[in-house]
Amino acid sequence: MTAAQKTAKAKFKQAIAYRQKTGVTLKEAFAHIYGKKVGAVKKKAAPKKKVAKKVVRKLVKKAAPKKKAAKKVVKRTTTNIAIDKRYKAKKAGKRTSASGNTYYEYRENRSDKGKMLGIGSVLTKNQEIKRLSQLAKTPLEKRIVSMLKYNLQDYDNLKSVIKDVLYNGLQSGIISDLIYYNDTLAFYKRYKKEIDTLLKDAMYESGVSSPADIFGKKWDIEDFSIQDTNNKNLLAWFGFEEKTRELADKLGYEI
Repeated sequence: MTAAQKTAKAKFKQAIAYRQKTGVTLKEAFAHIYGKKVGAVKKKAAPKKKVAKKVVRKLVKKAAPKKKAAKKVVKRTTTNIAIDKRYKAKKAGKRTSASGNTYYEYRENRSDKGKMLGIGSVLTKNQEIKRLSQLAKTPLEKRIVSMLKYNLQDYDNLKSVIKDVLYNGLQSGIISDLIYYNDTLAFYKRYKKEIDTLLKDAMYESGVSSPADIFGKKWDIEDFSIQDTNNKNLLAWFGFEEKTRELADKLGYEI
């Protein structure tokens, strides 16, 4: 287990303990532990409004995407390229970041000093998704990569969309394919085995005996066998968010 994974597990336990002590939601508990502000949570009663609001945000973010790229090209001078070429690139494989996190580099022209040899210093969105796809092994992970790729068009980079998922949660409507019950129930049914394993691991690591200790009042304690819509919907979102957290850790993202 990497240092980042241990840290993530420790913070998960702290969040659960804080939620039990204060009675706040799991999302608010995580926000407290990470020192982040909790965004406004949209009510499930009006899912169409979420989509409408998301569309507005998309239009704003698409206002001038090419200006940033053009600016980076201007900064890339012949002198910069010459400096980059002084560094000998390592072969693709396992790396350790300056902060001690482990990640995997799949580009053979990437040096350990973070210099791209003559082609710029920032990965394109397609390169980021390709890198993430190589790390996705399970059916659930591969499906999540596909969904992140679809939503990536509205963000500057992969880290931004992952950060939005982990800080605001799927209840914010960020993943358009998992807003309505029909979609979330189908998602849970298809990846039930992996999601249930994630839930058991989370309960074990947190030292709790019931999903209600993790989800709080949102969890229907009378639905013991998880047959009703409410609990299946919560687990669909939970599975997506937890797997996204694991993938972010594999990428070496410090979120």
